[in-house]
Order: sequence, then C-alpha cells, then structure tokens
Amino acid sequence: MLWFKRAPEGALGNSAGGEVVQPAALPMDLDARVFAQKFARFLEILSEEGGIDPFIAALEAKHQLFAKVLAREGLDGFGLEALETIVETVMPARKRVWPSLEAYGTAAAREAVRDLLYGSRPVGERLLGFAQGVPAIGDGSPKGERKVRRALMDLGAEMLHFRAPVQYPLMTRWVWDQSMHAGALREFVKGGDTLEKVPLGDGPGVYEAGRRWIAERMAENGLYRNPEFIVDVFLAHAYADYMRALSSGMGLLNADFGGKNDPLEVVKKLLGIDAARRTDSRVKKVLH
Repeated sequence: MLWFKRAPEGALGNSAGGEVVQPAALPMDLDARVFAQKFARFLEILSEEGGIDPFIAALEAKHQLFAKVLAREGLDGFGLEALETIVETVMPARKRVWPSLEAYGTAAAREAVRDLLYGSRPVGERLLGFAQGVPAIGDGSPKGERKVRRALMDLGAEMLHFRAPVQYPLMTRWVWDQSMHAGALREFVKGGDTLEKVPLGDGPGVYEAGRRWIAERMAENGLYRNPEFIVDVFLAHAYADYMRALSSGMGLLNADFGGKNDPLEVVKKLLGIDAARRTDSRVKKVLH
C-alpha cells in the first residue's frame, strides 16, 4: 500500500501530535494526458542514463543526512557548522542565505530550526515564520531582500521534507510558486500553458495534493517504489522542461545551472544532489 493511503511513518516525531499534511482540493484540474506525455519522456531519459536507482540512492543519502543532523535529540548541540552541511545541499540557499544565518547567530538559528521542525503551530505557519524570522542580508535593495527571503523559504521547505520525506511534501518555489504563477505543478494544469495566472493556492495542502496526484498516476502505470523520492525527481524533470521552454533563446538555463543542456544535470541541481566540483564548501559566505 502506498504512503498516501495511510498515515506517514515518523509523523509522531512532531510535537504537533502526529502532524499530517492534508491535501487541498485543487481549484483547477490536473491533466492526465500531460502527465502521460511527460512520464513517457521521463522513463525514456532514465533508460538512456542508467535508470532511477542513482537518484533514489542520492535522495535517500540526503534524507539520512537531514535526519541525523536535524534530529530532535541532537538539536541542543546544533550549530552553524552543522547547518552549513544542510545549506550545501539546497541549491538556492547555498547561493544566498549564509550571511543572513551567520548574522542571526548560532543560538537564534538553532531555535528557528527547532520551531520549524518540531513546533506546535501548523506547518505552513512555521515555514513562513522561519523565512520571515531570519534577518535577510542581501545587497541592500528590496529586491535583494526578497531573493534572500525566498531562498530561506526553500531552505525551510527542504529541511521539512528531507528530514521526513513521507510526512511532508517538497514545498520549494520550483515545485510551485503562487506569487509567480510558476513551478512544476503548472506543467500539469489543464491549459496551463495558455493562462496568464494559475490560482492553485499556496498552502502545504496544495503541494500534498500535487504529489499525491502524481503518485497515483505513477501507480496506475505500475510504479510503486519509493514514491516520496520518485515524485521529487519527476517534478524536477517537469520543471527542467519548463525552464528550457522559458529560457529558449535567452541563455537563462545556462546562466543558472552551469552551462549544460542536460536535463538530468538540471534535475540533480534542483534536488541538491549534484556533485561538487571542488572539495571545499559551495556555500557563499560573502556577498558579491
């Protein structure tokens, strides 16, 4: 039986009393025909590049790292060095948030992480509180501050998901960003490519509804294994398609993702499982 048919394992690890993210009723239909097209291409690419197993192994390793570093019983000793190991694996965060976290300080950052992961408020409130509570140190402009806040939102979303990937959906901006009407979920909205605005909503239930819908379509196609990770990979594949279409002729994909027009390379970067090109940290600790 798939995880979305039952309460997720590990849910009792949250002080909110077995917190489970309930799927929202989406105001717009998702298109099974679009799913079928993208899923067929997804399987084709994977068959050419060694299959899904390396992705599952990499995401499982990321989960084990987050589960160990962010375990409730270890947070009393949690510091910026431990936080850096997490930030390193979150692509938008490692580019933008370190000066803000460093300025916040060890004790404050520790308590912000504790509240995010184990606090008693609803998860959406905790995630927003984390992103808004850390001081945003950018380039001094309102736009720069917004970029930092959005990157902090992604960092919080990944800490929730990869510490407990069955319990929480991946709620990053590239999965869905209501403020921009953009993200992987838009690719599956009926007629989404013709709409200026796509009002899916922005709460955790939207992300949960999206991943359950995709997992159910995968199950209909006989794919049951590790849905909590395979859905992530498939959503990243769908977003890579969106990025290629958006950046055609503008060079945006190359600028943001290192110059490769390899869909699986983009997928790895979105998921934070791309290989480092050097041995030292990729976390940007100074502003440029």
